[in-house]
Amino acid sequence: MAKISERGGHNFQATGAVGLINETIEDRKVLAAAYKYTKAAGHDVLDVTPGNCDVNTDLILGVNKAERFGAELFLSFHFDKCYDEYNGALGVACWICAEGGKAEEYARSIVNTISVGTGLKNRGVKVNPRLYELRKTSMPAVIVEVCFCEATEDVRIYKEKGPDLIGKLIAEGVCKVAGGQVPGTVIENVDYEIKEPKPVPTYDRSKFKTNARALVALDPRDTASEIYEDLGEIYENERFYVLPEVCDKGNYLPVLYWKDGANRASNKVWVKSKQSYMMIDTYHRVVNVVTELDARYEPSPNSSRMGYVTNGERLYVHRTEGNYALCTYFAGDGYKTAWFTAKYLERI
Repeated sequence: MAKISERGGHNFQATGAVGLINETIEDRKVLAAAYKYTKAAGHDVLDVTPGNCDVNTDLILGVNKAERFGAELFLSFHFDKCYDEYNGALGVACWICAEGGKAEEYARSIVNTISVGTGLKNRGVKVNPRLYELRKTSMPAVIVEVCFCEATEDVRIYKEKGPDLIGKLIAEGVCKVAGGQVPGTVIENVDYEIKEPKPVPTYDRSKFKTNARALVALDPRDTASEIYEDLGEIYENERFYVLPEVCDKGNYLPVLYWKDGANRASNKVWVKSKQSYMMIDTYHRVVNVVTELDARYEPSPNSSRMGYVTNGERLYVHRTEGNYALCTYFAGDGYKTAWFTAKYLERI
């Protein structure tokens, strides 16, 4: 059996997120259940949750206590928050320091078991080597983000299923990797096998070109829609690159972002492009237009019209081609990318 350190995230001095539910209150309930069920499965479990203290002391004490215990697995339970309010589902996720290895096995097993056992949307396993609990632990470490405090559907499911079931499912996810069995197991089998990762090229981040900034945390997705696979995380204030492609997808743009865990640029993904979510760099403005400057799908006067801009509006020029410039511009509620007659654009 394994030696496992578990803790609730934050404390009542350095508090966590608050939305429809309070993170610090709820993660203690999940901790109590997870502790009970992992111990019942035969594992040696230690609660390493500190008392009330500042945020830095909180993180240090939890990790140090796990290290002194000689833990073979470190689990930290949290609830996420991204928006002031959210009508819908955002889901459950697990965070690890890097892809591959035992931490990813535990994380996949836990997140899949919780999702299957509750119906919470599965956001998968995410990588962030900057998080203290992940980078300062010598043993495999997983941060479990049970659901989003502000998401109406997440909170509905959480309240319906209850923290006891969540804790039990976490314990079941652990046991699928570490061995042992939770009495009255709910989910017998889930897929958590980690295939040997293919080698990927690494890049110099200082050479990664960017032209936009996230105003809130963004979900990189595989499709330009609300039905999508969550492919990672672009953090608030993180810079990324809007691709030079004609785009009339409503509230979405194709982008690249830097993946810290893989130390490389991402493949093409989609993000929400509302003005309240992101801001693109604008080094040009529209000048000398009598009425409107047409946004076109192709660099041709015969191309159909996507929209328009007027004098004084600012945009980002990706490149020029003959008499036309490919630009990302603000179109109503979100950004789009189209061709404009270049002579009406002036660098600021």
